[in-house]
Amino acid sequence: MVGCGGFQRYRVGNLDQVREAEIVALVDPDPKQIEQMQEQRASTRGLPTFAELDEMLTTIKPDAIMIATPHTQHVGQILAGLNAGCHVCCEKPLVTTVEDAHKVIKKRDEVGKIGMVSYQRHFQAEFRYIKKLIDDGTAGAVQYIQVLQTQEWLRAVKGTWRQIHSLSGGGQLNDSGSHVLDIVLWVTGQSPKVVSAFTDNKGTEVDINSSLSVVFQSGAMGSIAIVGDGMGWHEDITFMCENMGFFVRDGKLTIVDRDRNKLAASLTGGTTPDQNFIHSILGKVACESPFECGLEVIRLTEAAWKSADLGGNAVPVLS
Repeated sequence: MVGCGGFQRYRVGNLDQVREAEIVALVDPDPKQIEQMQEQRASTRGLPTFAELDEMLTTIKPDAIMIATPHTQHVGQILAGLNAGCHVCCEKPLVTTVEDAHKVIKKRDEVGKIGMVSYQRHFQAEFRYIKKLIDDGTAGAVQYIQVLQTQEWLRAVKGTWRQIHSLSGGGQLNDSGSHVLDIVLWVTGQSPKVVSAFTDNKGTEVDINSSLSVVFQSGAMGSIAIVGDGMGWHEDITFMCENMGFFVRDGKLTIVDRDRNKLAASLTGGTTPDQNFIHSILGKVACESPFECGLEVIRLTEAAWKSADLGGNAVPVLS
């Protein structure tokens, strides 16, 4: 486990439910984080601990590493893990530049290991159901995507590394917003063509509020608002297709057809990224959130940042 902060402690809880998984070492430069991990998670007590990743990789030689660290550190840690022969699962965002995304994908392919970005929404029943109906053509072509995500991110993470650009690489658009960009791209299979964006840093080093208008290669359009200076958590996602509209409001799915009938959804529980990662290493399943998903997110994010720097001028989303 590379990084022992709050989310990694949550992840260990998931791993504890995967019988094939064994945690063999903890890495964090802050001994207090390691101490809190071992206090909260019995399965990590008595394990070897390290302040540096390279020392752990040399000493322990694990089969895999799972990364949850400040965002700009991801690329170096991913490459170190792959070069050491490890499979790698990284918390979002995968990286903070398109160039770095291509680096880690190239290295993953060279060494033949599993590379996963931990987008848990891939395993949520409502999104898997929508994706199935879009993929098999039942919903018809995607026409419009709408997103509104708000939370108290500005105040909640004030004073932390998340609002220091050299550590985070960007603000809320590439933090909580990363999940939203990923899920709309993954569910619909759409590839963004051009984006016009405006951001407001609210006096910080990074973007807090962002508004994106997107045109996709298919001609579909999208409107994405990521509000980090909100009053609390709220999320609306709409997929408007030719035959069906899908409305996800704070995790509750409503489906309406062209005759304005509300349709029942057949939702079944999914797994977790942690279980999928372990089982994909063992060859039991395919990796359902590969590094390419992180590439798609940073392609759109990086273009949005560039557009905002240009005062909202439309910017092509480069490959």
